[in-house]
This record gives sequence, structure tokens and C-alpha cells, in this order.
Amino acid sequence: MTYEKALKHAHYEYSKVENLGEGAWHRAWKVTNDRNDPVVLRVPKKIAYQKEVVYDESALKAEYGGTEIYYRCVNAVVAGAAPEMFINYVSEELTYTLESFAGNHVDLHQLNKDDAHNLGEVIGQLYRKVEQVDHGIEGFGFFAWNEEQGIHGQFSSDFNGFIEEECQEVMDDYHELSTKKPLFENPQLKETLLRICETRLKEITHPVLTNQDASPENWLIDKGQLRIIDPLPIVYFGEVMAANFLNLYETLFVELAHTDRYGKHRFHECQEALQSIADGFVVGYCEEKSQIALLRGEQLLQVLDSAIGHLRMLEAGMTEEQIIRYGSQEDVEKRLFAFDKKMNELLHLV
Repeated sequence: MTYEKALKHAHYEYSKVENLGEGAWHRAWKVTNDRNDPVVLRVPKKIAYQKEVVYDESALKAEYGGTEIYYRCVNAVVAGAAPEMFINYVSEELTYTLESFAGNHVDLHQLNKDDAHNLGEVIGQLYRKVEQVDHGIEGFGFFAWNEEQGIHGQFSSDFNGFIEEECQEVMDDYHELSTKKPLFENPQLKETLLRICETRLKEITHPVLTNQDASPENWLIDKGQLRIIDPLPIVYFGEVMAANFLNLYETLFVELAHTDRYGKHRFHECQEALQSIADGFVVGYCEEKSQIALLRGEQLLQVLDSAIGHLRMLEAGMTEEQIIRYGSQEDVEKRLFAFDKKMNELLHLV
């Protein structure tokens, strides 16, 4: 079996192996030794989203190397908030990761409003603290890897120039969206987007280490402590990824609740808990009141990005992977109205 080959290669003696199930890209097992020190073994799947996964050494080393760096930075600011041990091995014949067992998943359906708010506040504080770590990574963007540079950010251009280009893309996206879908045509929205972009150019000074994958699947509880696993680290503008968190918990998770990808989580049944987590996140992340408007402005851009992404899926014709992630063409079309509603709500918070 796959786990036997990986554990033998890692020279890990074990007494018990439990199947933890499958994520989108990996299969996972909880492995226990005679000393009862559990670890988690993950092995990439051969098929993901109904397509064969082609071996890519650089992508795998970037992914696992980025995870190792992120875990180290998390533990530097909050001891034990990420797995202390992380081992990875990458080859075409055998690829796996082995990391400390981090606890049990947070059950959103069992959280009351106060506990959900407290959870969000702790997550928000962790995001902000990690941003303040001197990560030492060259470049910015998602992690990349090659023989010459090792782990680095995928972009090496001028960061401020990159942000200027992004701001222009924001306005281009809004023009495209409002032209093709008059539902989004709103002078106040356009003016607000311009103001958000102007604020970006003043407030962004340097890239920080942050995390794009905010899925509840990746927040665990171990002896009362919150712990994070399986991040998608990126060296970027911190408020962008914090806003991504809010977009997921306030909008997308509920909107995607009936899709094949997210159906098992029944997000539509715990909307109050998701909103309370988002509310708590804002409190934990924003050290000053002035940061709230900046964060909500970036959230507005995230919703805009979701809307333009949905429009382009409709125009191009949806792939099987997109149907698994986002539902039917009719689902995607209807979701545009939810995005318009959310953007109008956020106009009053920016």
C-alpha cells in the first residue's frame, strides 16, 4: 500500500494506521507509534477533480517548502499553533509529507455565536502576527522553486509597480463586468473602487507572509489550542488575504454550499457561525479602527474578483473541475446577484 512505502522510506516505525480520508489533492493517514506520538502522512492523489495529476517537481517542492516556512513562522509567533515537525520528500516514484498530528477539526455546526467569534478573533490575531515576521523570502507572490534559487516568490519585479498594475486591472475588470452585466453598473461603486485603489498605493509598503487557504478544514483544535494545517502561503499584501478570508466566510462558503466540492460541509446550515467567525476575525486582525475600512475595501475587491471570475466561466463554458467547484451554469449565473448585493453592502463600510 502507498502509506507503507512512504513510511518505510521515512524510517518511521508504526503500530497503527488510520485513514483520515481525502482532500482535493492528497490522501491522509494518522500514524501512531509505540510511544503514542501520532503523525499525519499525506500522499498526493493520482486523480484530482477527475483529471490525472501530472508530476511536477518544482511545483511540489514549492508547495511543501512554502508550508515548512509558514509553519516555522506561525510557531515563532504562537508556539504550537502549527505542526512542529514537517518532513517532505519529492520524487516521481514517491512523494509524501509527514507532520505532527495537530488535533481534531473544528465542528462549525457545534459552535455557538460567542465561541465562533472568539475563534475568528484568534485566527485574525494569528494572521496579523505572522505578517510581522521577517520571513527572509526573496521576491513576492506564491512560492516557486528551482535548483538555482531554491524557495522564492514567483515575482521579482518592483512591488509598487506590481500593485499599480493590479489597480489598473481592478478598474478594467469593473468596466468589463458592468458593461456585460448592467446589474453592476453603479457610479458610487466605480468611485469607491477608484478610492480603494488610491488607498492601496499609499498604504502598501512591502510584501508580507500570509495565507490564502482559509478553509475550516484547515483549522484544528488540540487541547484547547487553535492550530493551522495545510496552508497556501504567499508573500503579498496582508490585507488582501485577510479580505479573502472575509469573502469566504461571509459570502462564498454559503454560496458554494450545494456544490460537489463543499456539499459535505453543509455551510448553509451554519451561516451564523461563519458570520461570527468573520466578525471576530476583523476584531483580531485590525489593531486600529482605521484598518477596518482598508480591510473592507479589499474585501470589496475580492467580491469583484469573484464576480468577474464567474462571468468569464460563463463566457468560456464551464469545465468539469469548475462544475465540481462552483456548481452548474445556472448556479454561477444566480450567484452574480449575490455578489452585487454584497458589494452594495460593503460600500457603506469602506
